[in-house]
Amino acid sequence: MWKLLVGMGVWGLLQWGGGGLTLRIPSSDVFFRYLVEYTGGAGRHDRLPMLVALHGNGDTAENFQATALNEVSLPVRLILVRGPRQYGGGQAWPRDGEEFSRYGPALNEAVTWLAAEYPTAGKPVLLGFSGGGRMAYYQAAAHGDTYAHVFPVSGRLSGDLLDTPIVAAGVEVHAYHGRLDAVVPVTGGRRAVELLREGGVRVSLVEFDGGHLGIFGPMKPVITETLEARLREQARH
Repeated sequence: MWKLLVGMGVWGLLQWGGGGLTLRIPSSDVFFRYLVEYTGGAGRHDRLPMLVALHGNGDTAENFQATALNEVSLPVRLILVRGPRQYGGGQAWPRDGEEFSRYGPALNEAVTWLAAEYPTAGKPVLLGFSGGGRMAYYQAAAHGDTYAHVFPVSGRLSGDLLDTPIVAAGVEVHAYHGRLDAVVPVTGGRRAVELLREGGVRVSLVEFDGGHLGIFGPMKPVITETLEARLREQARH
């Protein structure tokens, strides 16, 4: 059963079963479903760094937290956004330039609103994997002023997905990609990093010996450690 929580004809915030929320973007017809979770013993009213997480295509927000982010122990407000498209047994993120033009700015609006709605320390940190990694690269390129750090994992970005010039804002991008990735070849991640550097964005790329799912296996401790270090910086703001 849906319940209207916030509206006034501008923002629509609706609740659905299982504790999830749906946020209506006022400038478009886009909706995003998301979950809010807390780590490290934190709670709803605490002032916390915000981690926005975008799962891979065909996955769910719940499973992504349980398998990729379950080692995050720092007190953090975790916003798990579901992809806007149905795909297999889960959700998915945009595929082409037209969809990125529709959903990319809308996600930026959603994150900006959420960071203001909750007591947030510093700027949000964004992590995206695979299809979510593509959206993470897009956010870093088009809306870098919204985020302190962006972590694209096993993602890619090409010029045809960008509808605006790259914004060389204060964001710092930490990209990870497996050299043996057969789903999203590492060349896609390298090209994304090149595009961001050409646009003046601070970006690093860690290439690891492994395939597409490294974030769920041997690279998880490495990514988690770096992620928590950047979140800890935001906690001091």
